[in-house]
Amino acid sequence: MATEKRYRAFISYSHADEAAARWLQRALEGYRPPASLRASHPGVPARLFPVFRDRDELASAHDLSDAIRHALDDSDALVVVCSPAAAASRWVDEEIRYFRASGRGHRIFCYLVAGQPRPDSPQCAFPAAMLRDERGEALHEPLAADATPAGDGRRNAMLRIAAGLLDVGVDELKRRDAQRQARFWAGMASASLLVAAVTVGLAVYAFKSRQESELRRQQAEALIGFMLGDLRQKLEPIGKLDLLDSVGDEAMGYFTTLGERGTPSELLARAVALKQIGDVRFNQGQLEAALASFEQALSQARQLHEAEPDNNDYLYELGQAEFWVGYVAWERGQLDKADEAMHNYLRHSLALRHRQPDNPDYNLELSYAYSNLGSLARARGDAKTALAYFGLCREITEQELARAPGDPALTIALAETWSWIGSTTFDDGDLQGGERGFAEVTRLLQPLHERGDDVHATDLLGRNLIFQANAQLELGRLDLAAEHIARGEAIFAGLVARDPQNAAWSRSAHRAGLTRLGLAAPAQWTAAQAEALDGLVAGLAGLATQDPTNAGVVLDLAQALRLKALRALATGDTGAASIAAGDAHRRMLGLVADTDYSAQRLVELARVAEVLGTVQAARGDHAAARATWTGAADLLDRQARRTFEFNPVRRLLAINLGQSAELAALQGVLDQAGYRDPRMEPAYTLTGKFRPEEDTTRGPSHATF
Repeated sequence: MATEKRYRAFISYSHADEAAARWLQRALEGYRPPASLRASHPGVPARLFPVFRDRDELASAHDLSDAIRHALDDSDALVVVCSPAAAASRWVDEEIRYFRASGRGHRIFCYLVAGQPRPDSPQCAFPAAMLRDERGEALHEPLAADATPAGDGRRNAMLRIAAGLLDVGVDELKRRDAQRQARFWAGMASASLLVAAVTVGLAVYAFKSRQESELRRQQAEALIGFMLGDLRQKLEPIGKLDLLDSVGDEAMGYFTTLGERGTPSELLARAVALKQIGDVRFNQGQLEAALASFEQALSQARQLHEAEPDNNDYLYELGQAEFWVGYVAWERGQLDKADEAMHNYLRHSLALRHRQPDNPDYNLELSYAYSNLGSLARARGDAKTALAYFGLCREITEQELARAPGDPALTIALAETWSWIGSTTFDDGDLQGGERGFAEVTRLLQPLHERGDDVHATDLLGRNLIFQANAQLELGRLDLAAEHIARGEAIFAGLVARDPQNAAWSRSAHRAGLTRLGLAAPAQWTAAQAEALDGLVAGLAGLATQDPTNAGVVLDLAQALRLKALRALATGDTGAASIAAGDAHRRMLGLVADTDYSAQRLVELARVAEVLGTVQAARGDHAAARATWTGAADLLDRQARRTFEFNPVRRLLAINLGQSAELAALQGVLDQAGYRDPRMEPAYTLTGKFRPEEDTTRGPSHATF
């Protein structure tokens, strides 16, 4: 790039966009290209300084001033702040034409702050000089760095402009910039860890020696609060929460030593810190350790609330602690315990809203409480009650979003509600309605994900894309499913690369892989697909070993083992099929050992049993196969509440058992709903293949492979 120019860039803008132009100038001048980038690109400068931004609108002038012309001549590039106002500005247009006339049209960059990038739009953001040359001939449509919330976002758009000014690839610049930020915050965390360990250790020593220093204790608790609060917010987006492990351990030991000593404000801070420790451990899949933190936080919050029942802050923290205790119970499959805690959470949220009806935070907590009870109702197979709760949640969230349009937290909350509505609508047999719910989630989250600064939105979008893919598979739309699987896999590959210790992200990545395997029957898998399944089984087994109490991980592992059995059966290895199916069956029986189980677990147990029976039949033990199939069918038939997902597996069992009347009825239900899932077709599951010829009953198949 030319370095003899005085200015790195000239910013051309309309007066209406002055604030955006001022921010861009400061951001570019303050940006330091990463050292690693400068090392690999010797011509890259250490700074993008100075950048020229004219502060006068030139409203009374008849032509560009000499000062402006000189600044344009002495600038290496022109950055145009594009908007409908800029498109209508004579002076922005003149500056573009003057700069292009010098033969440097390739050094013009667009920074979109409002309007549309389409020339045919009434809100077109591009000045005429960007679209047509001096002869009136059309130019190539310019590429713009989209700084709007629905586009790249302000910082990412600035990085795109910086990449153009530096003449380097934008992806390379963003990658190296992210690496630099990760190194900075990791180093910050490491230094803080050392200080925390020393400070907390001294505080514990002072306490144990009965010479407790109030200053030392306050310093320790303030540092713990910083690390679990502010520093955590910096580490989470770059995937470095594992650095807080030792702080959590030290803090837990310290709080245990202190017991209930301290002022109310200190006890409240400890309750918040304990909740944050539990949150980190929860994300790492350590449910037992997370529960210990949450229960200790609950004890602290309960003590505070009982002492001052009218204090809203104490009541709020009590509700938060109840929620987390209930959430861990839900993840462990303990629905009764979860239900008790979530009803307590609802009670506290209703009390807060009654005290302050216009408090948006309290209103949002109430919406969460309704959503949680809806989730539990869905887990028990009660779709109607679940949808009623989700409706209350959506109503509150939409009201708050109307007060604060575009608010990211509220947008995410609404998206989560639509996700639950989509899943529950599927349970109720409305497959198209469920798919529309998932599509609404994607619409809400995609802009937040593209901004690149909200890892929670990205995580939710990734999970929703897999939900969407499963919905499309159930409707037989394999091409759309494959597209959404690929997008979801890409998201979770990036998240896991950020934080390999995040068990929730790892589990989601594995679930995406399992969904991909549904695109083809196991008999048609390539060696690479079979190898991918082995990796998924190993990964999920590792997560299950890490925390055997996580019912969701165990269920996913059983699903992977079921597929492993089908693959082995398809290749003629009945021994390996028997081992995999037996392992899956034992794990699922462990999940339904008591009466506190979800409808989803019953469905997966029945699917595993259907495959186990097929393996037994393939090995010649038809009596055992019939007993296995009959037991699974009876288990489903005994349930008072049956979700739609019961029907596909019950249909396969009816085929195996020769139940013609049941088969016809089930097929009618599935056909009416538009169900076309290839994963539940005999061609995929090998249903009926190994039954004696005289006892074979096959249903109509919609298999596409």
